[in-house]
Amino acid sequence: MASIYGPDKLVVPTGPDAPDVPATIITLLDSMRPSLIGHASSIADRTAKYGRASSSSIQAPAGTVVVSVELSAIWVKTSSTADEWATIIQHSDEVSTVSIVSTQSDQVKTVQKFTIPESGTYALYASMNDQNGLDIDGSIREMHVLVNGAWKFGGILPASRFWLWSGSRTIFLNKGDTYQLDFQQRSGAERSLQAALSYQRIL
Repeated sequence: MASIYGPDKLVVPTGPDAPDVPATIITLLDSMRPSLIGHASSIADRTAKYGRASSSSIQAPAGTVVVSVELSAIWVKTSSTADEWATIIQHSDEVSTVSIVSTQSDQVKTVQKFTIPESGTYALYASMNDQNGLDIDGSIREMHVLVNGAWKFGGILPASRFWLWSGSRTIFLNKGDTYQLDFQQRSGAERSLQAALSYQRIL
């Protein structure tokens, strides 16, 4: 009689014919490993434990699942010979920047810009405001949020003494994508405005 283990359907005899050779036990563990769930506190920890073969770690085969409570992440290994992973879920802290920018009339100006660090689904947010109570100057204000130069969301506001625009969107982005906020004021004098841009990976 024999027992079958793991996704490789390893057949292990039982009873008096049961193997007691260490190599057979190692083969059994290697066969079962893709169906097990590993744990890592960070990407560096994941690499150290499962992404390379050394005396204190393993080169986990493709299909190995690793979870991280610390990063709210789940990864699946996509290579049996390299430290390559597909991200199923990974949340991140919000990345944001706020600054005062000077704008000229009738000129499109990039006031904030990011490069996306990893592929995933992101919550994007942008805002601009003039809260200084300056005299009404100019006809309209245009805000454009772009990814790789393509318009994703934005707004147009008429001139007013106090104004605030904000917008948001959830979208899938690839590693290396550029994400920026552009502004244009139609006519009027130069002025300083506050601009904010942020992103947070949610999947």
